[in-house]
Amino acid sequence: MPRIIIHKNGHTTEKEVKAGIILLEALRMTGNPPPSPCGGRGSCGKCRVIVNRGINIYTDQENKILSPEEMRKGIHLSCMIHVNDDIEVTLPDIPEKASILTSAELTEVPGMPPVTKEFFSLPVPSLSDQSPDDTRLFRTAYETTDNIIKNNDSFSDRSAYNNLPLEILQTLPEIMRNSGFNVTAIKVLDEITGVESGDTANTLYGIAVDIGTTTLAAYLYDIRNKKLLSVASLLNPQSKYGADVISRIEYTMRNEDNLKKMSSLIRSALNELINELAISVSIRHTDIYAVSLCGNTTMLHFALGLPARNISIAPFIPATLSSLLLKPTELNLSINPYGRVIVLPSVSAYVGADTVGAVLSTGMHDSNDISLLVDIGTNGEIVLGNKSFLYSCSAAAGPAFEGANISCGTGGVEGAISEVFVTTEGTLGINTIGNQKAVGICGSGLIDTIACMLDAGIIDETGRITDNTSLIPPGLRNRVIEINNQPAFILLNAGETASGEPIFITQKDVREVQNAKAAIAAGIKILADKTEIDISDIKHVYLAGGFGSFMRISSALRIGLLPKELSGRISAVGNAAGAGAIRVMLSKDEYIAARETAKRIKYVELSADPLFVDSYTDNMFFD
Repeated sequence: MPRIIIHKNGHTTEKEVKAGIILLEALRMTGNPPPSPCGGRGSCGKCRVIVNRGINIYTDQENKILSPEEMRKGIHLSCMIHVNDDIEVTLPDIPEKASILTSAELTEVPGMPPVTKEFFSLPVPSLSDQSPDDTRLFRTAYETTDNIIKNNDSFSDRSAYNNLPLEILQTLPEIMRNSGFNVTAIKVLDEITGVESGDTANTLYGIAVDIGTTTLAAYLYDIRNKKLLSVASLLNPQSKYGADVISRIEYTMRNEDNLKKMSSLIRSALNELINELAISVSIRHTDIYAVSLCGNTTMLHFALGLPARNISIAPFIPATLSSLLLKPTELNLSINPYGRVIVLPSVSAYVGADTVGAVLSTGMHDSNDISLLVDIGTNGEIVLGNKSFLYSCSAAAGPAFEGANISCGTGGVEGAISEVFVTTEGTLGINTIGNQKAVGICGSGLIDTIACMLDAGIIDETGRITDNTSLIPPGLRNRVIEINNQPAFILLNAGETASGEPIFITQKDVREVQNAKAAIAAGIKILADKTEIDISDIKHVYLAGGFGSFMRISSALRIGLLPKELSGRISAVGNAAGAGAIRVMLSKDEYIAARETAKRIKYVELSADPLFVDSYTDNMFFD
């Protein structure tokens, strides 16, 4: 078997691998995956590694993507290399600390939570009271509610009085007698799911999680007083199999074990978050009785272990869109086994539970005002409406705004260029996340750059980078150059970056932005046409998610990502999806509202709309 020697961040590892394996897959197996937003299809060019020895032949695809200078340095695309002999590679230092949005704006959450705990002091059995243990528990637990009608010591079932699960009945007699018939019942939507010895009613915690394609954000609450205790976040470990859901679905389709692998990755990440949050406030895993999950439809399918193949091909049919109440053991989650996992409902294959959560948290589903919700990512989810109607669509924006398919693009990590502006002196100003040396450019910086290039006349309304530099302001003129036989705009020179390589925007990158912004803008236009709403009638625009929260609104308006008529009505709402998951965990009323709202939202399939192509084409241009 061939050996692979890997140098990364000053450390060296060696591993034997199967002959013929793709280098990218081998690196994944060793826990050293380079970025591969395209999932290993050879289109993004991000999985670059330096091959020190073992191969010196370049594929046609590598010749298209890599520059002559990169090839002279021995740089290869790891997705293009088959490992047949011993090989030694050096991986670039990749910043691991990401800037993950966790702010979730929360207004007052009304009502009782779906998961509750109640303490009961049960009557002790006697010769005059020979009721079985389960009846004794139910009689006390429901005598003050309208779920049970009392009638000569017999009870008729309305909703909550069902037979206890066998696993509870098996331990109930011992629990009751060891505690002197003082017990605490765990209820989920008023149905008893567990019984504990003594009074534990004051121990009731829950975690709401937004499972994003790129990141996970988790919120630990004391459910009794609805108080936030701690927040944790992670990069989605599935990212090594592609930046977008289609790449990951394709990976799961290659063999039957890959779906299990994808499911295991997300469940392990959830348990990692649970552990981190529990430690942060010194509670036990068993003190957590509720976990609410939202995410796009594909992410939830992976978490549930459901095949997502049919989401990726027309007519785009998911296995389920339903809200689910699951036992923690069904997802191998490390919380109290008497608790429940609440999965929010979705709308369609490409408008998921994260969008339902965002609609819920903004309150647009219950407002008289017409509102627009936009969550911009690889797929831009858009919802337009109010309490009377809700229409949604998913615009295939592509991963440009998340740094993929952009020459020097990166995610929201430390060192990513997040702001670009022209100073009062006419020079270029740049800020990075964490004020670190630049490693690339993320989505917010990309939009700023395009807006600056438009204002400076570096690109025209068609998106073409000008070759007449005499019309460009003097402070920016020398930044327009040619790279890899195409026009480009230099942001930082080699000596100013962390990698020692320049950071720039090419003509192809501009086209990627045009494609992405045209899809979002066209989606908004189609929904407005479907609902016969004039854009000027929209009172509120909510930008959800990390990208929407960090991007400069004026730049989004300048490039036509959002209609200019909406200026002054746009606000960032942070992790609105996470806020929705929190609301569902804390309120039975909100849980019911989420289910009803998901059913109310009408989905418009843009690929089937005859007007979409024309609208998309119109919005490719800049004003």
